[in-house]
Amino acid sequence: MDMSHLPRTTLGEFPTPLQHLPRLGRLVGHEHFYIKRDDMTGLGLGGNKTRSLEFLLGHAMVEKSDTIITGGGLQSNLCALTAAACARTGFRCILVHNDSPPAELRGNMLLNAVLGADSRFMGRANEAERDPMMEKVAEEVRSAGGRPYVISSGGSTARGALGYVQAAIELEQQTREMPRPVRHVGMVGAMGGTASGFVFGAAMLGHPFHVHVISVEYPGPVLRRILLDLCRKIELLVGTPPKTPVEEVMTVYDEYLGPGYAVPTAMSRKALFDLARCEGILCEDVYTSKTLGGFLDLIERGIVPRTEAACYVHTGGLGSLFAQDIRL
Repeated sequence: MDMSHLPRTTLGEFPTPLQHLPRLGRLVGHEHFYIKRDDMTGLGLGGNKTRSLEFLLGHAMVEKSDTIITGGGLQSNLCALTAAACARTGFRCILVHNDSPPAELRGNMLLNAVLGADSRFMGRANEAERDPMMEKVAEEVRSAGGRPYVISSGGSTARGALGYVQAAIELEQQTREMPRPVRHVGMVGAMGGTASGFVFGAAMLGHPFHVHVISVEYPGPVLRRILLDLCRKIELLVGTPPKTPVEEVMTVYDEYLGPGYAVPTAMSRKALFDLARCEGILCEDVYTSKTLGGFLDLIERGIVPRTEAACYVHTGGLGSLFAQDIRL
């Protein structure tokens, strides 16, 4: 699939590693268990948003922008990686946080400061209230003679999702020559940008692997609607229909959500410790551990067959680990 007509800049080191996890696999009786290390993209502390930002900042360059504005909570991984991407590319970076200023700089807030981002705080507010505030900041930049580019919706737009269309192609190429090519992929389902891009990429390839989307934020039917809507928008942007209907490429699970977004469960906490203590790989307690815990449970339940190679996509966000209450 050719996406060369879509603006893009270089921020990460790709392909990211694909590693076998023999010790963790043995815990669930799966000897063909792999991890795709998108926590090792080479920008900041790594993470999935690096791929999205390549297309978003590439578009900002075409638009002749000089200031990037985005928003998120205090420990937003998008904010931290946007700050790193702006430092690399020379954009001014303004971050709008829908929360109050923290008492101390920890985790991603510390990274934002180190990277030179201008952080603004609007007090406790939801995502719908944050986007108008970002537009207000953009108008301030325009009034001062600047040229702002706003990254809304956590970067979970069709353009932001293009990075994970490319990731699906990358994974298929990495596994094509393996004795057992990957047939099942465990993917985080948050605001939908990462998962929709990967699902669309898998559909474009003709369904070489099935994508098991583990929701960490929304009820299953809501997330499914978000993914299908984003896939339709990606198709319009790319200009090519997928070989396989996107509905056939994915299954969405919400039974691992627990009490809600950013609230750990016994399963997610166990997955965090198991990955660290079996393989020496760290994850955090909002997105990555819930996704891993859910995917391992699908293997133990037989929904993901032990005879077919499976791959967990590690989407990073390690900075936030150092602001989370991880009780041993």
